[in-house]
Amino acid sequence: MPRDLQKSCAASGKCSGNFTDLTGKRAMGYYDQDFLNYYYYMASQFAVSDRWFSPVSSKSAPNRIATDTGGTTQGLVFDPGSDDHVTPLNIPTIFQKLDTARVPWKVYYVVTNGFCLAGNPCGTGSGNYPATYLNYFSYFHKYLYQNPSRAACTGTTKPSSTVGDTSNFFCIDTNHLAPLSMYFTDLSKGTLPSFSFIEAGAGINDEHPGSGTSVLAGQSQVAKIVNALISSPEWKDSVFFFSYDEGGGPYDHVPPVPGHSNDKTNASLGTIADISTIAVNPDSLKPCVPSNGTATLHCDLKSSSPGAHSGDAAAVKGFAAQLGFRVPNMVISPFTRRHYVSHVPMDHTAVIKFVENRFIGGSTHLTARDAAQPKLLNFFDFNNVPWATPPTPPAPVTASSLGYNPCSPTNLGPNLPSGEC
Repeated sequence: MPRDLQKSCAASGKCSGNFTDLTGKRAMGYYDQDFLNYYYYMASQFAVSDRWFSPVSSKSAPNRIATDTGGTTQGLVFDPGSDDHVTPLNIPTIFQKLDTARVPWKVYYVVTNGFCLAGNPCGTGSGNYPATYLNYFSYFHKYLYQNPSRAACTGTTKPSSTVGDTSNFFCIDTNHLAPLSMYFTDLSKGTLPSFSFIEAGAGINDEHPGSGTSVLAGQSQVAKIVNALISSPEWKDSVFFFSYDEGGGPYDHVPPVPGHSNDKTNASLGTIADISTIAVNPDSLKPCVPSNGTATLHCDLKSSSPGAHSGDAAAVKGFAAQLGFRVPNMVISPFTRRHYVSHVPMDHTAVIKFVENRFIGGSTHLTARDAAQPKLLNFFDFNNVPWATPPTPPAPVTASSLGYNPCSPTNLGPNLPSGEC
């Protein structure tokens, strides 16, 4: 479940990410196990990776696109919607591959374009439209499209009143896109599809700085989602991959650059493979500057962007020049090795390869990038089933249990005393 890494601030010094400190007393903080108790517990019980990277050194949208397509944005480095304003992308995705193979899949969305929780009324019209990055792909419009004229819905779609939009502003196929509430229903009925993807709750509980919501809201949401899986009939043969879609800033000691990813790695960890095996170009398309300065479907670099000049690494090596930064992750399953840390380099497209291998075929891949990824089998013990009986996670902390209200970015100032907002 990809979500943004960068965090807002919390009181009492338990903070993470970039925040204002004009007095120079703090450069960066972090959330500890007292604050993110659920995350710490699940990460320590199940498995994590210390070499899990985002596919692209960019923002959320390009990384979501690269994940869904097995590694390619077909040359784009910015958000094709809000930044580039280009037409929907005609790039094959894992969802098309699953459709062709007749493998059930579903995307569960958390919020609407009006920043309301999915399934809750958000006025009328576009405010109720599902907030999903799959809107960027032309293929997905067969399952979701705006219908302001209220014409008869086409194909397998139905009027949006089926998901709580009384204005019927759009048409939707709820077998492939549904509010998060349907995830809990599918779990309880044992009807979860073979591949499920849960969108982040943008602006509500996705842990972005500036959303005005504490990171505790995100932790609580994840706990609800994961705990429901653990206690459901689906637990016995499922795996839940949790990660953030991209990193919050260039402060990591593991550079996402081939030939240099272990420059600062502690020798006590032993030999760790360099990322050069997975930092490959997904296709022949490189970042480029459009000839007239206006973004096209394959070129959107600005003249001031890295890669815009002939000697820049991205101009020479394309998307193989570097990956995105490392991101936190967890692999949760009855088959997950206990207390396991993987040192095998991978990016988000390794999950796509896992899905391809499991449901379509070992020789199937979307691009050269997902083909280069590890199979992720090192995370699992399929013989002994370590978590056939799942653990009992702690309840996520709240402002009440902490005894203070977390700071929000809008309240944080440079001279706040400890414990105040």
